[in-house]
Amino acid sequence: NNPSCSLLRGTVTDSAGSSDSTTVPLSPTEERRLNLGPTAVAGPDRKLVLPVSSVTLDGRNSSDDRAVVQYHWEATSAPPGLKMEGVDRAVATATGLRVGRYTFRLTVSDQQGATDSAVLTVRVEEARLPPPVAHASGSHTLTLPNSSLVLRGSVTDGDQSQVTFLWARDSQSPAAGDVLYGSQTQPSLHLSNLVEGTYLFQLRVTDAQGRGSTATATVEVRPDPAAREEVDLEVLVGVSQVSAAQRDTVVRQLAALLHVLDNSIQLRILPGHSPLSAVLRLSVRGPEGSFSGSRLAQVLRNQLLREKTDYLLFRVLRVDTVYCLLRCSGRGQCDPITKECVCDPFWTENLIRRFLGDKERNCEWRMLYVVLSISLSTPDMTSYLRRKRSKPRKKTKYTILDDMDDQERLELRPKHGLKHRSTEHASSLMMSESELDSEPDALFSRAPGGHGARNGNAFG
Repeated sequence: NNPSCSLLRGTVTDSAGSSDSTTVPLSPTEERRLNLGPTAVAGPDRKLVLPVSSVTLDGRNSSDDRAVVQYHWEATSAPPGLKMEGVDRAVATATGLRVGRYTFRLTVSDQQGATDSAVLTVRVEEARLPPPVAHASGSHTLTLPNSSLVLRGSVTDGDQSQVTFLWARDSQSPAAGDVLYGSQTQPSLHLSNLVEGTYLFQLRVTDAQGRGSTATATVEVRPDPAAREEVDLEVLVGVSQVSAAQRDTVVRQLAALLHVLDNSIQLRILPGHSPLSAVLRLSVRGPEGSFSGSRLAQVLRNQLLREKTDYLLFRVLRVDTVYCLLRCSGRGQCDPITKECVCDPFWTENLIRRFLGDKERNCEWRMLYVVLSISLSTPDMTSYLRRKRSKPRKKTKYTILDDMDDQERLELRPKHGLKHRSTEHASSLMMSESELDSEPDALFSRAPGGHGARNGNAFG
């Protein structure tokens, strides 16, 4: 009847299968003597590779002949920065692990106070995985009017669970073209509104340790074959002011001018170079295909800019092909913006042909030939002036006029009766000998009254 005593029950069985049991009371001292005690199990040793920096400590496999009533985890050896949670539970968590060796000890207790301990070792190492390798989707070719594309990127090797993507456009690529959905930081880059030219897009992938690699995708956008036959008419009217009825009128006027049917003209209205202008982009299709854009532009330029300037409903400011088709005589290139020929070095435009001939922009004349032609066709002014300077000048001598009264006043006049202020009140009474020689007639004569005649009166 002692409540502090425990009962020990024993059972015996014979070979025939008969058994019998009996119960014997045990004192606390005897019970502790017979307790088997708990067994602590902390689990196998671990090895972690950064960036993994936490570990779960699991002691639930610990056992006892009756029950484990208490758990306790502690770190007996660890680098600084370790944090532990749930140390008095069967399962605990350690965070903030760094490179190094960690030792954890688990202690368990049963109802009789018996204890047991187990040790767990965790090694943390640097990552030894190779850096990630980026892959772009190679080369692509688009033909306008198709102007949209998706570039797909991927990564191999390394830790692919924490990789970032970044697409960047090469600085030499055309600036036109839009990136959709913020996809410059995603594996796939979505592009739209691309224009003619060659684009280079670089993909860079970076892992959690800052290691990365790059790959490049190329996109070549080719012009629309049909657009090479299109012509732009820039007219003096705002694009928002052109009504549907006015558009139909312009189509009929162009059809009559070109002697084609109305439905053979395809016309689009686009914004012009200023708010006060609009661009009429047109092409003409016949039974055998589209008319030549260069020929169409030449006809419209001659008609609408020279002969029939008031023919269309709107005043025409400019006529050009959509794409620069000038051949530039094979000695230059056509600027796609200005539609002008950029001649090769030492070549220049034949302005006579440009303004007086067939009006074609060209690169026909060598600059050296032009300079030599001008030099040969112009008199040698240098030698002429040199001969003029080398002609000896006659020495000028002066002689005092005699037989003059003190009261007489002589007034020097230039030849041919021209009067000059510098000689109107001259006080000198000297005359150049060269002037006397050049005029053999009497330049001075005395009037009957004794007064001197004016210089030059002999021509009168």
